[in-house]
Amino acid sequence: MIAQMNYLAAEELRKLFRGGKLKVLLLLSFIIGVLFVFIGDRLGLEDNLPLTAIELLLAVVLPFLMVALGSDLMVGENKGTIKHALKLPISREFLFLGKLFAGWAAAAFIVLCMFVPTFVGGFILHGVPAASSLGAGLAELGGAILFSGLLLVLANSVSLWVGSSGVGLAVSVVLWMAMSVVGFLEPQLNRFFVTDYADWLQPLLYGGNAGMTISTLLFMTAYYIIGTILGLLAFQRKGF
Repeated sequence: MIAQMNYLAAEELRKLFRGGKLKVLLLLSFIIGVLFVFIGDRLGLEDNLPLTAIELLLAVVLPFLMVALGSDLMVGENKGTIKHALKLPISREFLFLGKLFAGWAAAAFIVLCMFVPTFVGGFILHGVPAASSLGAGLAELGGAILFSGLLLVLANSVSLWVGSSGVGLAVSVVLWMAMSVVGFLEPQLNRFFVTDYADWLQPLLYGGNAGMTISTLLFMTAYYIIGTILGLLAFQRKGF
């Protein structure tokens, strides 16, 4: 079953790469990474450029790219293609998870396309980073991939329930903005919102507070489970 899942996810990922939207998002992500190198150098951001880039871009840029990809992951696909896939000897649950894993991998590639230019640019401009800085940057990269994958799962679930990739994108953006505003006005509620998870590693990296990081990771895991279950329920009830 694991081999079948890997094959299905790989096929879905190849399908995403053949589409135009993922290529555009990957190119845009790479360009943003390159631009950040030049902007960061002008602003004097010499202290671990990749880490600084991830922390700043997680605020708006990466969430928007993930929502743009997730809102179109399954809803925007041609219905004839899904009908053909449903004729295969696999369940809807299996098909849904395969598509979701492919989307998660695509999200990771988008994050990497933004990270690699900043890492290479920082290496060329400022030399080899210290081991501690390199470790912090890689840890932040892993956190960014987990966080971005979560946003993709949630955006996909929203779009499946509203039945439109465009409306799903708009609803996801509005929800993100609403959580940001509520979190700003009521900081004690911020830890319950996904807008706060972009900083889930910082208590560990800068304060040695593993407890707060683990707590945030548990909330993130809960949102992953909720988003996956809701998305699966919406996928099962869709009439293809």
